Amino acid sequence: MSDLAGKVAVITGAGRKNGIGAAIALRLAREGVDVVVTDLCAPPDSDAPNPGVGQWPELQEVADLVAAQGVRSLPLRADVTKPQDVKDMVAQVMQAFGRIDILVNNAGVVFGPAPVAQMQPDAWQKTLAVNATGVFLCCREVIPAMLAGKAGGRIINMSSIAAIRPRPYLASYAASKAAVIALTQSLAQEVAAAGITVNAILPGDIETGFKQWGLQLESAVFGQSYEAVYQRTVAQIPVGRMGQPQDVAHVVAFLCSDEAAFLTGQCYPVTGGRELSSAPLPRSQ
Repeated sequence: MSDLAGKVAVITGAGRKNGIGAAIALRLAREGVDVVVTDLCAPPDSDAPNPGVGQWPELQEVADLVAAQGVRSLPLRADVTKPQDVKDMVAQVMQAFGRIDILVNNAGVVFGPAPVAQMQPDAWQKTLAVNATGVFLCCREVIPAMLAGKAGGRIINMSSIAAIRPRPYLASYAASKAAVIALTQSLAQEVAAAGITVNAILPGDIETGFKQWGLQLESAVFGQSYEAVYQRTVAQIPVGRMGQPQDVAHVVAFLCSDEAAFLTGQCYPVTGGRELSSAPLPRSQ
């Protein structure tokens, strides 16, 4: 994929070294892409779910790992739910690099997972604000820069298997990720004539800190050991293993390449076939 060399990518939610965003950043860097990594970098005492939010020192470390691949890198703090933050982020990227060719909307969280009848409205709104509104705001600000460059572009939006296989207690997360699919398909039609493709990726069970947190919650809800929950999850994946962040990163790299120029408005599950499984959740003990 040598056609990626010299392009500039912006990746949100890339502040965790073991996360999907960091894996995407490193994968693109190895293709010669200059990479901007962003994250909320919320203070530890904030109400942001820590498993899904990188801290500034870790974001800087990810940027250093990117730079070690021989490309330029830039770490930026940005709250994707705030229009001015997103506008400032894009302005800083344009000032530093003069272009944006790739946008990967990877930032994602879930606040207060609970049954719908017990879910707090604030938790619902905060989850949708990051996962859906954040994608909208980033696309809204980056597209003019791509259009001005007159060289097309690639937008990759991170949805989830939860969008097509929702699970109990995660209605806000599932709804937000389904919204990402609808946004992707609508936007793809709007910008196709300008050579900008827009696609969504639906990760399944990917071995990250965020997934570990989710398995721990499931363990507590169903009164089972973490190991039992982990093994049951793996048993529902036809390929017989958890996904790795690199599995997602490889698909992103392909969708960013010229080889994927005729693909837009599509959804790509990266699940090991997990959505094909119909194994039910256990009852609470």
